[in-house]
Amino acid sequence: MRWVQGFSITGLGFLAYPFMKVLMPGLREDGYLDVEFGELRPGEFKSVPWLGRTVIVFKRGRRWLTDPSGLVELKDPESLNSEQPTFAQNTARSYRDDVFIFYSNCTHLGCEVAIDPAQTEVPIQCPCHQSGFDASGRVLRNAAASLNLEVPNYRPVSANAVRLERSRPT
Repeated sequence: MRWVQGFSITGLGFLAYPFMKVLMPGLREDGYLDVEFGELRPGEFKSVPWLGRTVIVFKRGRRWLTDPSGLVELKDPESLNSEQPTFAQNTARSYRDDVFIFYSNCTHLGCEVAIDPAQTEVPIQCPCHQSGFDASGRVLRNAAASLNLEVPNYRPVSANAVRLERSRPT
């Protein structure tokens, strides 16, 4: 009788495994996800699911490459208090100036932010409490959010692709 129960539990585990992989696509065994963004033009973005959250890849054009900190007041312009990998501790908050990769959750209450490419100084907005962020995810001084948008750990794998990784580089 115990043999039958043991085989039943083992069989159930084997049957459940593919369903769990489908329900949790961000939980890969290898701990990374490659994201291509070569098809994006300036002002366009794409969203990808990663580890239960959404990551946005935003292709910035020339108008977003100038530092807007002289035009708008920012809470943390140098990103000293922000959650980000070491490579993102610059004004662009990314490896490349023309691409900004970030988690889509507002740092106030976790709402999903929206991107409006028509806005030059503040293209990223939180619809819940109207927190505004510049094209580098830095929060405006008068916003409800207190921190800049979180940047995931990633590294370039080609000219138009990055690899999102679980662990932060040391």
